[in-house]
Amino acid sequence: MSRNNLQLYIHLVFVTKHRDFMIMENLELKLHKFLREKMEELEIVPLMINGMPDHLHILLKMPAKITVSYIAQQLKGTSSRFMNELSGNQGIFEWSRGYGAFTVSKKDVTMISNYIKNQKEHHKSGTLSQDFEQV
Repeated sequence: MSRNNLQLYIHLVFVTKHRDFMIMENLELKLHKFLREKMEELEIVPLMINGMPDHLHILLKMPAKITVSYIAQQLKGTSSRFMNELSGNQGIFEWSRGYGAFTVSKKDVTMISNYIKNQKEHHKSGTLSQDFEQV
């Protein structure tokens, strides 16, 4: 093989500080767009982003040259600043200190993508994956 072939898929989960409902409907799509642009800037392929008012799920394909912790740090830090600027509430929006990161096999990308895409329905019907929701 003359080139690298990397299939590194990660499912990230961020929760707001104290699980406060801070991701309001009117800001949600703007946050998703911002995160997509930030990931592309970092040479990360965003596959799916969705969540609830108190947490966010991201499925991405990552390059080998950066770490998961660097990705989480960059996405959480820049999106926190973005949300505070967007809402005009400097310092009010914060992510919790930790995050969840789950490796995803290539064969499970579609399943995880659908889980993330249907977050609101899963929360409404109670069909949640406890592995992904308890961060």
